[in-house]
Amino acid sequence: MKCPICKHGNTHAGVASITLERGHTTIMFKRVPAQVCENCGEVYHDAKVTRSLLQQADQAAQRGVEIDVRRYATA
Repeated sequence: MKCPICKHGNTHAGVASITLERGHTTIMFKRVPAQVCENCGEVYHDAKVTRSLLQQADQAAQRGVEIDVRRYATA
């Protein structure tokens, strides 16, 4: 797809690192599947990946995790 941010690059399948915060919890996911713009590097995730990231971050916050770094896996 054409990148809606820079309007010049096309996106291609790749991976990205994502950091989310929930209250006092910070969680970083590595190697998250994404569409990445070849021009500006903007990252786009599909709805399934986004739901999984948010669910895992919420679960970590509920368990009282303060900081966590993990490789992405579907929830």
